Amino acid sequence: MTTATTNRQWLLARRPSEAVKPSDFEYQEGPIPTLADGEILVRTIYFSYDASQRIWLTEDGGYMQPIQIGEAMRTVGIGQVVQSLNPEYPIDSLVEGFMAWQDYVVVRADGPMPLRILPVADYPLSWHLGVFGVAGLTAYFGVTDGLKVKPGDTVVISAASGATGSLAGSIARAMGAKIVIGIAGGADKCQWLEEKAGYDATIDYKNDNLTERLSTLCPEGVDAYFDNVGGDMLDTLLLHMAPQGRVLICGAMSSGYTDVQLQGPKNYMRICTHMLTVQGIHLFYYHDRLQEGIEELARLVKENKLYVEENLYEGFEKAPELLPTIFSGKAPGKLVLKVSDPS
Repeated sequence: MTTATTNRQWLLARRPSEAVKPSDFEYQEGPIPTLADGEILVRTIYFSYDASQRIWLTEDGGYMQPIQIGEAMRTVGIGQVVQSLNPEYPIDSLVEGFMAWQDYVVVRADGPMPLRILPVADYPLSWHLGVFGVAGLTAYFGVTDGLKVKPGDTVVISAASGATGSLAGSIARAMGAKIVIGIAGGADKCQWLEEKAGYDATIDYKNDNLTERLSTLCPEGVDAYFDNVGGDMLDTLLLHMAPQGRVLICGAMSSGYTDVQLQGPKNYMRICTHMLTVQGIHLFYYHDRLQEGIEELARLVKENKLYVEENLYEGFEKAPELLPTIFSGKAPGKLVLKVSDPS
């Protein structure tokens, strides 16, 4: 049982209409929450940063209930159980799941994603938010089950230096892809993709002509496109898909996620004329296969086929200032904030 009396919180102060800003949140200290039957009190240790958090701040909320004014900002996180009214989650267990920007949060095991008890392992605890969390699992199931990448494929991945994209390239390579091409913004990120993340080639969308580079790198077309960006980039890729190619819609970073209603691609008839397959990816539909994905990702890490990059910050006070960087050019890899130490 916790002996703490103060619960630091970052609450939503106003609903952002455009890009999210640190001033959209306000700091408050509140009481430690009390539990109802079946609930678990968790002391937070790590906060994850993901583009989907911006969707939760809209009036609609996207695929989850919107965060209301005055509520603590929702996040995927890692924490330690300090009180429990659920016998499957004993005190001191380390867990991963939906939490909030506060020191102590009440969680339940019956949410849209399982509350995972984390094993003792020889890798950093925070990796359960990255390579073994939403980013890695989305990359894994997106490449293997969504795109069905096979030997000989030409694969293109947009937002390739992000938490998901940086892993998807290596997974595609492990599946036997002939060439894996990453699209990112800036020479430094492209260099990182080729030197660290194992990409065969890159396209700098800020400085390269996307159409010309795709024509040069993929003269016979793209067999599998992992789309994290949407917008004009998706339109361009549709014109470069090989007949019967596969497109996976994972995100729409170009939109900034300020609204859930986005304009679809202009070149959508290419789906018809080239008999393309277009599919979405969302981990809620893989809730019963997560352990399978984690085990496969662990195997790839052990075999040095997967490069893990993490941007780790420390300090509860940094929570609001890190969220906008998801859309403004953060460093490659997974962004994580450490707010406490496990006991």
